[in-house]
Formats: sequence, C-alpha cells, structure tokens
Amino acid sequence: KAARLQTAAARCSLQCHRDRAGMGRRRSRAQAPSKPKPKLDSMFDCLFCQSGKAVEVKMVRTEQIGFLKCRVCNAAYQSRITYLSEPVDVYSDWVDETEEANYRKDDIPDKA
Repeated sequence: KAARLQTAAARCSLQCHRDRAGMGRRRSRAQAPSKPKPKLDSMFDCLFCQSGKAVEVKMVRTEQIGFLKCRVCNAAYQSRITYLSEPVDVYSDWVDETEEANYRKDDIPDKA
C-alpha cells in the first residue's frame, strides 16, 4: 500500500505540472537573463600632445555641462550636454571644434 501511495503522489505532482502548462501546450521557457551593456570609454587620446588615455571627461548632469581636460598638457574644453549625452559626445564635440578652428585659421588670408 505504501508503494501505491507514493506512486499516486508522484502521478498527482506530474499531473499538476501538466495542468499549469495548459492542456496540450508546451511549457514556456524562462526568459533568458539580459546581457550587460558594453561600457563606453571616458578616457581618450589628446589631440595636442598625442598622449594616450590622458584626456578625462566629466559630466555634470545637474548643470548640463561636460568638462574635458588633458592631464599632460592641460588642454581643456567644455560643452553643453543633454540627458542623452555620453563622454564620447563631449570628446567628439572637442574634436569637431578643433578641426573647425584649424579650418578657419587656414582660410584667413595673410596680410603681407
């Protein structure tokens, strides 16, 4: 009798699991854990002194300003940021401003 009761209990537990999945349906799988997002750099190469990983970007979101400063040559830059901005955006703004300043300097004719 004890063996019959154990098998009956096992059948009941199997039947309960089948009922949860729905009649004739396959059991749904658990959702896979999400992959971690890749981290973006906040240290970059300096345009002026060519030092690697010497430019540090700090974001002050409360004031909506991004600060950029080279630890070697003390080159500095700041720009407006939004809630979507990342440190790479401030660095790319600095690169664009530097290229634009160099382009404007080349366009001015020399007075000789």
